[in-house]
Amino acid sequence: MKEIKLYKTTAKGLKIIGLTIPFVVIGIWMITQDSPGTINYIMGWFGVCFFGLGIPVGLFQIFDKRPQIIINENGIWDRTTNQDEIKWEQIIVAYPIDIFGQKFVSIVADNTFIFKKKQYKWAAKINKQIGAQQLNLNLGQININVNTLNDLINKLSKSEKEERRNIIQSFKVNKVGSSLLGFQKAILYILSSIGLLMLTLTGLAAFWTIMIAMGVAALIARWYWGSNKDSKVRTYAETIAWFGFINMVLYLFTIKTYDHITESVGQKISTEAENYKNRYSKYPSGLETINIDGDLNLLEKYFANKIEYSLTDTDYELKLFDLFNKERIYDPKLQEWR
Repeated sequence: MKEIKLYKTTAKGLKIIGLTIPFVVIGIWMITQDSPGTINYIMGWFGVCFFGLGIPVGLFQIFDKRPQIIINENGIWDRTTNQDEIKWEQIIVAYPIDIFGQKFVSIVADNTFIFKKKQYKWAAKINKQIGAQQLNLNLGQININVNTLNDLINKLSKSEKEERRNIIQSFKVNKVGSSLLGFQKAILYILSSIGLLMLTLTGLAAFWTIMIAMGVAALIARWYWGSNKDSKVRTYAETIAWFGFINMVLYLFTIKTYDHITESVGQKISTEAENYKNRYSKYPSGLETINIDGDLNLLEKYFANKIEYSLTDTDYELKLFDLFNKERIYDPKLQEWR
């Protein structure tokens, strides 16, 4: 029997892994930088354990090669619905629907189709509110045009068995977009994220403005119910929310990275200054006097050049302007910038 098998794409799995890895990395960093029992140490383990679960989930999505939807001359079956195959004679009509950015094909079935489980009243109420049915085919993980599949279902449901066989044999999957467009969109998103991060680092006011905008957008994306037509308001709100979320992760990662590198540089300069004093009974007159370049990597060398070294009556002082252009002074005893 000729069948059309529609498989999940790897995009969702990659997206899940991409979203979880930054949190896992930050969690590992918190674990390695703090002592056991501290809040940061505990939160680090929580982040690694919680967000780390996304990695096996994403890998499963990537390597799961089972077909999600199978179409043949008898009917259509979707593995994600947990229902039996619905026969073409049992389909009254099908129509496309958008629910929170996810594409569905809603199927109106006649009374001969028996659902495995009775739908809860609250679920039926929500379905009615958003224009969905009890049987909805989720296309969020399948690279196929929702209208193409919807037209195919309606055409097959109104055809005789012999005609269905010919339709299925001649059907070609009309995928959404192209790899080139996807690559261009990815580049645009990356550049936009970098630009947004640079804007955020201009000050706390910019950071909180972006966070508030993300929160408002997330509420709109979450509570603005979909319909059988795409909602530009909700689509834009969802995009803004995702950008804000990614920006928050990048912002925290950048701050943590900056603190780690500058503290490492400060410790190395302080150590060399103390070693210089032990040898010559005085502190060096400048950083050029102590050659620490061999102990620094490229990033550390960059930040070392930003540090201002000066002598006081009895000691030395290290100054650095941080990412927010705020002056910080290194404390050799605490081995941190304050």
